[in-house]
Amino acid sequence: MNYIPHTKEDVTQMLKEIGASSIDELIDDFKPHLTSPLKLPEPMNEMQLVSYFSELAEKNKIFKYFVGAGAYDHYSPAVVDHLIKRGEFMTAYTPYQPEASQGMLQAMYEFQSFICLLTGMDVSNASLYDGASALAEAVLLSSSYTKKRHVFVDNGLNPNYYEVLKTYCDGSDLEFTNIIDENTCCVISQNPDFYGNIKDLKPLVEKAHHNNALFITCVNEPTSLALIKPPGEYGSDIVVGEGQSFGIPPSFGGPYLGFLAVKKFLLKKIPGRIVGMTEDKNGKKGFVLTLQAREQYIRRERATSNITTNQALLALAATIYLATVGRKGLVDVAKNSYYKAHLLYEKLQKVGFKALNEKYFYNEFCVKTPKTASKIFSQLLEQNIVGGLVVDDEKMIICCTEKNSTADINSYLEALK
Repeated sequence: MNYIPHTKEDVTQMLKEIGASSIDELIDDFKPHLTSPLKLPEPMNEMQLVSYFSELAEKNKIFKYFVGAGAYDHYSPAVVDHLIKRGEFMTAYTPYQPEASQGMLQAMYEFQSFICLLTGMDVSNASLYDGASALAEAVLLSSSYTKKRHVFVDNGLNPNYYEVLKTYCDGSDLEFTNIIDENTCCVISQNPDFYGNIKDLKPLVEKAHHNNALFITCVNEPTSLALIKPPGEYGSDIVVGEGQSFGIPPSFGGPYLGFLAVKKFLLKKIPGRIVGMTEDKNGKKGFVLTLQAREQYIRRERATSNITTNQALLALAATIYLATVGRKGLVDVAKNSYYKAHLLYEKLQKVGFKALNEKYFYNEFCVKTPKTASKIFSQLLEQNIVGGLVVDDEKMIICCTEKNSTADINSYLEALK
């Protein structure tokens, strides 16, 4: 793409039209205003600086973490962080076909293969920005394929995903509906849902297909796929989700990793890029961009999707993670998470919490609290425990991963007492 700089004349004319005297005045409302000067020490040499930051680090508190709801604190092997920080991968620019190395293309191919294995689907793209945007892209795909405009959302979808989806639908003239009929382009269900429930989605899938609608399964916590039946096996047409659990820390909310996989008949509608494996003229194995949606350059505002790239670095992190833990390791992660959550679930009921999950759950569950939920949360926080997600005055969603030890769970109970 060409870089066209603004001349002084351009800037002057722009400011005149806006009514600002300078760029500083233009962005003044966005500048952080300090209520008091920063208390910075005098300049230091390297040795002094290391000592100073070590002292600051000692003030940090280590929290026991029991929150999920779309961001999961799984253990990431050291090899993941070590490899993705290599200079070959650390770039703010996503390379296109002529510039992409064989190594990067192979990593994307392996990521796609892992996602297909986990979801039971035929085709995966090389990743999207996050789970919420992946869901929104799947809805646009569904409308484009079916030529219908109504979207049905099952109960239990992550509310943050719903807000992103609503923004996309408002901009695309898609409407939400409370019924599944011949006007429905897709049916969306999260499994496990936001409250942790594992659903039997086959009846809903059959109802969607009876009305010629596509079925989208949303997976917020993908380690669950090591234990739960893959969506492809109960008839999902599209599977989307968040890949943050695969070697990517919660990291204050991002950047994260979306995935999107489809059945073969939707291959040419899939947004983003797909890497394929081929052979050169000498019979040597190689990797190429098999498909890359570029229709926005031609169709512009009528394009189905404006996604042309992928979350390459984080997809690489997920690939390294999955390759490192392997099939057995991922099952161990899932079983540990499941066991720890159910252990805490049982113990909480003995101290006055009421179970609200009517169905089976994986590593996340919802409870009614014996006192105001926000008060319980605050009191746990004072004892260095992030006790869950407060839903309302009397409900909390609590999560466990393999990182929550039995001692951590006992500390949680002791803190409550």
